[in-house]
Amino acid sequence: MLNKFFIIVTMVTSTPQLGTDLFAFDHAYESKKACLEKLQSDPTKYFTAAYLNFKGKLRPDKGYCISGELLKEVLEGNIKNSNI
Repeated sequence: MLNKFFIIVTMVTSTPQLGTDLFAFDHAYESKKACLEKLQSDPTKYFTAAYLNFKGKLRPDKGYCISGELLKEVLEGNIKNSNI
């Protein structure tokens, strides 16, 4: 799965210096292009799912497609800040 791509949505947070909350979707895409096409075809779907996941307490900010390798690093807490 590390060579696949995943949609993530970052959330607006009042204390960005402490980090950014994000929601990662579990569907894997074969290429970044396929991932971006899916995200761009219905961004509201992904933003709404992220919003509901945080029970309306955080507002979605941006959607991205990132590699499985980067997602693994983020989820394991191995990076603090990176240009997605």
